[in-house]
Amino acid sequence: MNTSKVLLILISLAILLQSSELADASVEDECKIATAADPNVDYNFCVTSLQADPRSGSADAKELAIIAANLTVANATSTLSKIEKLVGDSKIDSTTKGLLNQCSSFYKDVVTAASGAIKAISSGSLGDAKKQLTKARDNPQDCDNLLYEAGKNSLLTKEDNDCTNLASIAQCIVAKLQ
Repeated sequence: MNTSKVLLILISLAILLQSSELADASVEDECKIATAADPNVDYNFCVTSLQADPRSGSADAKELAIIAANLTVANATSTLSKIEKLVGDSKIDSTTKGLLNQCSSFYKDVVTAASGAIKAISSGSLGDAKKQLTKARDNPQDCDNLLYEAGKNSLLTKEDNDCTNLASIAQCIVAKLQ
């Protein structure tokens, strides 16, 4: 192999490594912005969540917003499954089951809103995406408040907080793109 081919390969590798580092910095940068914009967003949660998606390594801000919205959908869907199990548990009283059914409705709305936000981000309708993400962000807290007032908040506190955080991350990235 001649020297020019080796040099070309080394330069190509250096460019690939640098672009990979820039993409990682992008996740960190977006999380810093989200944390500054919304004090309820936890920086480490943001970085860990976004980096859990392998696409985040090469994603731009728009793609990171879509990733965060997808994570919101996944979290809400998982929470709906947990709610179903709790409602089916014979140890849970009927009043609590009624509250959980209300939470189920809130989480179905989260799935719908975050899915709508993904479509809106993809099509460039950032104002619509932001509105949808506000709904996706607020509904888990409505569930949390409902359960808290009944003294049952420990049932879904982590899920409510994680879902709110994910939707907030997506919303902050979308707001920056506007």
